[in-house]
Parts: sequence; C-alpha cells; structure tokens
Amino acid sequence: MPTGKFSLPVAASEGFVAFRTTPRRPPASSLQLQVAVLRAILIAVLVAAAVYTSGLAGSAYQGLQINWKSCGQGFDGYQCANITLPLNHHNESDPRTVTISVNRYLATNGTHRKGAVFINPGGPGGSGTRTVFTKGILYSKILNGQYDIIGFDPRGINQTRPYLSCFQSQFDQEVFGSMTEGFDLNLPIYITAEVVADLEKQIEFMTAAASSLAAKCFERVGEYMAYSGTEAVVRDIDAMSKLIEGEDARINFWGFSYGTIIGQYLVKILPPHRIGRVMIDGVVNPTVWSDYPINAYHEGLDNIDDVLSSFATACEATGDACALSYMAAPEILGAIDQMIDSLYAKPVPVTGLRVPAVAKASHVRQLLFNNMYRIQSWPDLAEHLYNGLRGNFSGIVNATSPKVDPNGASLPDRSEHATYPIFCSDTKPYDSERKPPSAADLAESILEQLKRYSYRMGDKFFPLSLCHVWEGVTPRRSRYEGTFELEDDALDTPILVLSNTFDPVTSLASAKYANTRLGNNARLVQQKNGWGHCSISQKSFCTFDIITAYMVGGTVPAEKHTFCDVDEKPFAPFNDSLLIQGEVADVEARKAWIQLSPDSTGLL
Repeated sequence: MPTGKFSLPVAASEGFVAFRTTPRRPPASSLQLQVAVLRAILIAVLVAAAVYTSGLAGSAYQGLQINWKSCGQGFDGYQCANITLPLNHHNESDPRTVTISVNRYLATNGTHRKGAVFINPGGPGGSGTRTVFTKGILYSKILNGQYDIIGFDPRGINQTRPYLSCFQSQFDQEVFGSMTEGFDLNLPIYITAEVVADLEKQIEFMTAAASSLAAKCFERVGEYMAYSGTEAVVRDIDAMSKLIEGEDARINFWGFSYGTIIGQYLVKILPPHRIGRVMIDGVVNPTVWSDYPINAYHEGLDNIDDVLSSFATACEATGDACALSYMAAPEILGAIDQMIDSLYAKPVPVTGLRVPAVAKASHVRQLLFNNMYRIQSWPDLAEHLYNGLRGNFSGIVNATSPKVDPNGASLPDRSEHATYPIFCSDTKPYDSERKPPSAADLAESILEQLKRYSYRMGDKFFPLSLCHVWEGVTPRRSRYEGTFELEDDALDTPILVLSNTFDPVTSLASAKYANTRLGNNARLVQQKNGWGHCSISQKSFCTFDIITAYMVGGTVPAEKHTFCDVDEKPFAPFNDSLLIQGEVADVEARKAWIQLSPDSTGLL
C-alpha cells in the first residue's frame, strides 16, 4: 500500500492496497529522480528489437508465442515482451484476449541457472514490471544470480492491455480523488450517537461516489473488468511459465501482501507437479478475502495498534532521535488520541501551504496508518505529530491530502482504482438471500472493527466493503469457489510463509493460519519483534539465510515454525558491520537484501 508511486503509465503499489485514490507527492528532489526513472523505463518498454521467440504446442494455448525484445539502453541484462492470452481461460471459443506485459532480468550465474521466479509486489494493483525494472538486480543478487527474475503486470494493471482505466487523464483521476478525499472517513476516538449518525452520512456519500466511479470504469473498460480476478491471474502465470520456461518447468513464485493471495491460489488451483519453490510474505487470509465484501479483510488490522504502541515505546526509549521522546509512551498515545478528538470536534484552518486547507481528524488517522508500514518512517511521523501538538498541522495535511497536478491533463490515468474490480471479483456475490449492506449495516461493521482492532485505524479497509456497487455494473467471471486446504505431502517442496510479529495490515494470525491450513506443505518464518508490512520492511539476516538456503540450496527449514531475530532497530542507523559477518561471497547478496526493503508507505 505505498504512496509516492510512479508507474508505466498506471501507478502501481507494493504491498497491500488500502485505497488512496491520489498519491502523496514526494519531495521535489525525489520526484525528479522518479521522473528520470520513469522516462528510462518507458524507453525500455517501447524498444522493439526482438531477440528470442518461443511458443507452445500440444496444449490449450497451442500457437501462442513470446517474442523477447531488448529493453533498450540502460537496461542491460533485461528483456521485455508482451504475451497475448485468452480473456477467458475456461472458454476456448471466446476470441477475446488480454495482453500481459512481462519483463525479466536474466540470470547472471548461467552455469548454475535454476530457472525463473515470478515476482508480485502486492496490491491488488502492483506492477511487477516496475518492480523488476527497479529491483530486479537486487532479487538476482539475493538469489546468487541463479534465476531469471520475471515481472509481469497482472490483468488490468500498468502496461497490460486492456488496463482498468477509469478516467481520461491523470488530472481527472486526481480531481475525483480530491472530491472524495481519498475515501477517508473522518472519525474521532470517542464514539457517540451523533458520531454514528455522521458516519452513516459519510458512508452514503462514499457509496454514491463509488457507484459513480464504477459506472465510469465500466464505460471505459466494459466487461473486461469481470475477468480480472485472482483465479484468472493464476491461469495467466501457468500459461506464461509454459511459454517462458517450457511445458514441464515448475513455477517459482515470490509474492508480497496481495501477492500472497496469488501464491495461495496458485498452489491450490494448479496441479502439484506445476509448483516449484514458492514464498509468500505478509500473508492475507484467502478464506476471508473470498468471503462477502462486508467482511472484507479487517482481520489484517489485528496487530496495527501493537505497531503504534511499539512506535511510542521505542520513541520514549530512544532520546533525541524521536521528537516526542520528552513524553512517556502512554502519554504519546494519549496525546495522539486527544489530537484526533479535538480535530473532529473543531477542524483547524491551515494556511502554510500553497492552497488553503483544513486539518481534520482523518488527516491524523491517515498519517498514523501510512507510517505503520515501516519503522524507517517513524522519525518523520514523530516530527509531524510534534508539530501538530503545537498547532502546526501543515506537515500532516500536506503528507495526507490528495493532490491535483494540472500537468496530469496530458497523462493517462494511473488506474489506481483497479483494486476494486480485482478484489470484488474474488468475493462472494450478494443475492436475494444475502442482500447488499445498507449504510447502517456498513456503519455497524465499521464500529465493530474499530472496537475489535483499533479505534484509531480500524476503518481503513472500509472501501473494500463497497463491492455491491460494482456488482451492479459487471458480474464476476473469474472467481475461484473452492477451498484452500492441501493434503499433507501434496507438494514436493513446502512453501515458505514469512511474517513479522507485528504487521499492520496482514496479521501474524493469517500467516499462522496458512502454515496450519497447508499442513506439511508449508514452513512459517516469523520475525520476532518485527514491525512493519512484510518481513523485508525490517532487516533480518536470519530470514535472508533461510530464503537463500531455500531458493538456492533447496533446503527447507526443519521446524514447522522458525523464529528469527531482526537486525534493524527503530530510530537507529543500520549497523553496517553485520554485512561482513557471513561468507565474503555473501556480502553483495546481503547488501542487496538491505536495499530490497520497501521504500514507500501505504495507500488510503
């Protein structure tokens, strides 16, 4: 769920998306760097010098081919391609197709090449090609150069066509985001009857906005939206693997956040002989994911208040590195709650920005949520809160408000709303027996999540509950309706399940459930005292060693549940001496592991 995103041309997110319609803009220097990278990637995608051709024969995809091309100057070691696949994998007579954008960073250790590994950064909505362009070399170094690193844009995303474009331009999308305030709910900590009534009105507005959005998306994309579910993505991966690696090659997969849904669908839907080495990091519970939308994925927030409490505790202990360290941890949390309640009761004018603004409770709640993803952002979080406690809310508002850039009028929209039809395609449809929720039903559900998980951030998956407005536009055509259990010994190689102890949006409970549900087909690696979304958000060389042993050496952890200490601490610089504690040959791989850590926060 990252912010400050860029993509080609559709914005992609790494990790679990929680629906921010407009990205927060990075500082100017960061934006210039991103623009430079964007231009380079765009050139790479458009270059058309074919170098390899391969195809399938004797299968349902007979006649399909892949033509690898150079990705252009500055992308040595990369190849790019577009793969045209059936829109409907279950109806060969349907002539409609989708064209999947794919890239790969070739294995550098060719004499010991083990195959290819598909990467999915999360979302739904994350661009795999963007991830591989920016981090493919890091993945390769971590895996000893023995794998081709493959990125792909799932259906509806980024360079894949058709993509889920809901607006004529990026500017139009940002205007919509500003009008709807990113689908943020404005709530206090202390809930009264008056607050509940206000909440229902907000829900009615958001539902109407989502209905308008769904109609516009269908107007531009049509029924293609109905074929964007995870089941279809798994079939695409199956076909791509056969095209790229051959009919008999096993699929290796590394997925983060929503990518763990793809991974869990993959090992269940495809026959065992198709499954190679699979790693899922930051685990989403597929049973809840595929339930009725009103249930959404609230349980993912099970640890989010634990992360905030850890922020306060670490701040108190760290001294001058944290702007709030003059307070004890309980005082920090109390001050935050008072700020939220105060701004709900009386919003504050903000004049220190280019555009006059108003600070509301929703801005503080969003600031907290964004900064739960990674400990590296905690110093900035503390600084913003410190200023807010002194009446200066410009930093908080600037960091969390949707922006509108008039220069975006000439750019295509970033398709950030692809999350909705993708998620909704996986959920149970409402019918005469289970009717769509009313505003009162949704308000009751939100209040339950606030009480159960977090009064500060328990509402953050609310937009996932609005699938009923999308059902009125297009039905589900690619929904998997089976279970997610596996019999013992179903897989030749158990999958790796990775989790921090305190993940703000994909709870440890979901990782434990996957480990139990899959029996001896899975091994869980838990980072003790790990805070943040996915294990790579906080560095652990213990986790690194397990991953490399698994992917490079084929070694599966002996224990069903393994614990790893983390090597990175909040409010403290990383100890570079840890890089040279392994074999000398591992130093480059360990450096790559450090750099792989997420560099952005969440959406919403």
